[in-house]
Amino acid sequence: MSMRTKLLATVAALPIAGAALFAASAPASATAPKPAPNCVVGYVCVQFINGAVEAIPGGATRTYNPAATMVGITNGSSIDYCVDGNPDFQLKAGWYRDEVQPISTIAPGAVCTS
Repeated sequence: MSMRTKLLATVAALPIAGAALFAASAPASATAPKPAPNCVVGYVCVQFINGAVEAIPGGATRTYNPAATMVGITNGSSIDYCVDGNPDFQLKAGWYRDEVQPISTIAPGAVCTS
């Protein structure tokens, strides 16, 4: 095999070796990402860590005692919501949040307490 042929073969193999190295070094996610829950228009849908999804009619309030662990929440209503949890957050109409965290209350409101 000529020197030129060896050089071309080495250069051609570089992208393949680089791709294999990248794939091997990519960190594995501790928790697999969850798909956004399907949510009926006019509802707030909460996806829990156990895979269950609760559809809350727009304008309604839900309290979880003890706190429930969510993995995603979609506001399919036209009303802004406040979600009390750790941390608290606002969920505007049409928004989705994908995060594992405990929640205690979901209530309509444009201004959240914290």
